Amino acid sequence: MKKLIIFYLLILLLCPLFVPSFSNAYADLYEQDGVYYIYDNNGNQISHSSYVEVGDIIITNDFKQYEIYSIDKNKKVVYAKYTGSYIKPKVREKSSNSLNLAPNISKSVGLYLTHNDESYVPTDGVSSVYGEGGVHDVANALASSFNDLNYTVYLDETLHLPHDSGAYTRSGVTAQSLLNKNVDALFDIHRDGVSRSVYVKTVDGVERCKIRIVVGQANPNKDVNLQFAMYLVTVAQEYCPWLFLDIYYAKGHYNQALTSKGLLFEMGTYLAEKELVLKSVPYLAEVVDKTLFKSVVTDDNDIEITDQPTVDDEENLVNNVLENNNVNSTFVSKNSTNVIVFAIIFIVGMVALSLFTLKRNKKSKKKNK
Repeated sequence: MKKLIIFYLLILLLCPLFVPSFSNAYADLYEQDGVYYIYDNNGNQISHSSYVEVGDIIITNDFKQYEIYSIDKNKKVVYAKYTGSYIKPKVREKSSNSLNLAPNISKSVGLYLTHNDESYVPTDGVSSVYGEGGVHDVANALASSFNDLNYTVYLDETLHLPHDSGAYTRSGVTAQSLLNKNVDALFDIHRDGVSRSVYVKTVDGVERCKIRIVVGQANPNKDVNLQFAMYLVTVAQEYCPWLFLDIYYAKGHYNQALTSKGLLFEMGTYLAEKELVLKSVPYLAEVVDKTLFKSVVTDDNDIEITDQPTVDDEENLVNNVLENNNVNSTFVSKNSTNVIVFAIIFIVGMVALSLFTLKRNKKSKKKNK
């Protein structure tokens, strides 16, 4: 009996010390084109990026969070640890009959381009130009898609050249001028610098180009902008689950300190055909529209979607939740998960120990008789 108790206590004490052992199985796999391959502690590839910093965070489409803690710049291999996950909102359709509808509601959006030079090699012939690159065509297509959804669109194609560390300072002036027009959301349009295969996937026999959402950690609106990104991913998974690659929660600011509804979109990558990117644009506009104007956030952080703009329970509209910096996401850290696991182990162990003791006592009583 004493041996069993000691054995169980040892297991309980050792559980918190257990962490997945890191595998170097993929350490020698990398490309020469500047792509960083990001792996978790089990050697599973979880993402890619053309630029990484320690402290950058990747949030996958199932809302798991990984934080970069080590970078091998020579081999372009990055190591990220799993730190927890967010509770994903549930989505349900709601009948229009039960809502106060506002079909003529005013909607507006601002679009600009910090890195104007970015282009698409298969279509434009080059990865960048000193001027208006192919990414401008994507921004114009997005403006057109928002127009089709009855938005007032402010597309500012001011050049912020060169493509250097000062570009965001220059584009910040443009971003502020757009916000002065009281736009409902502000998007900075980019294209990524990773392999084609990262963004282009075949879905039901059709090639689709994904979009990455980038949120900056270095600004006071980081939580609410991250919430906005999560709402977009959640809604997209109901209608076009292939649309978003992930959320890259980076160390930069990306002018997002200026607004609670400002995001950076990586519209594919430089090795993707621009035509594929353009086919994804209407889906992005539709998801933004459904999220901002056709969704209601419930008290338990679920999302209800209708087919028309609604003014029902205005404090719970996604648009107003974000405007008022009312962050609802619940993050469950890895440590919290471990506590739950250990608690379950402890309870199961105690039950097993009790049953074993009870059985032993019964045997003792029979012998005594």
